[in-house]
Amino acid sequence: MSSNSTDHDHGGHGGDGEFTCSNSMLFNWEYRNLCIVFSWWGVNSIPGLILSCAIICILAITFEVLRFVSRKYDEKIYLSGHRPLEEETANASTSTNTGNSRPVRITHIQQIMRSLIYSIQVLLSFFLMLMFMTYNGFVMISVVIGAGIGYFFFGRHVLTKVEVGERDVIGCH
Repeated sequence: MSSNSTDHDHGGHGGDGEFTCSNSMLFNWEYRNLCIVFSWWGVNSIPGLILSCAIICILAITFEVLRFVSRKYDEKIYLSGHRPLEEETANASTSTNTGNSRPVRITHIQQIMRSLIYSIQVLLSFFLMLMFMTYNGFVMISVVIGAGIGYFFFGRHVLTKVEVGERDVIGCH
C-alpha cells in the first residue's frame, strides 16, 4: 500500500488542505482519501463520493450510448449502400439467400468515423476498467449500475437469429 500526498485543495470533493490518496489494492468501502484514477480526483466526504459515483455511472452509460451510435451508424451505411439489383429481387423469392449478407463498400470518411467512434469506445472502456480497479465497492457498483442502465436504454431491443445465444460482451467492462 502506498500513499501520495498533495498540497492542493480538492474543493467540492471534501478536502480542506492536505489530501492523502489511499491506493489500497484490497477490496474496500472507504470514502475518505479515495483517489479515482487521478490524484486530482480525490474523494474525502460522502457528498464527494455521491458526486463521483454519479459521474462514473454517466461514463458507463456513455459507453453504451457509443455502442448504440456505432450500431446505428453501421446500419445507416449498410442500408444506404444496400440496394438489391432487380434480378436479385426477382430471385429472392426462390432463393434461400435474402441478400442480407451482401457486402457494402465503405468510403474512407465512413471508415474514419467508424474508427473514431471505436477508438473513443476503447478509451472509455479502459478508463472504466481503471476505475473498477480502485477495488472500491462504491466505484465498482457505480460502473456496473451505469452499464446496466445504459444497456437497458441503448442495448439492442430486437434480436436476430444470429444474435440469440451469442451476446456481444466486452471483456474490459
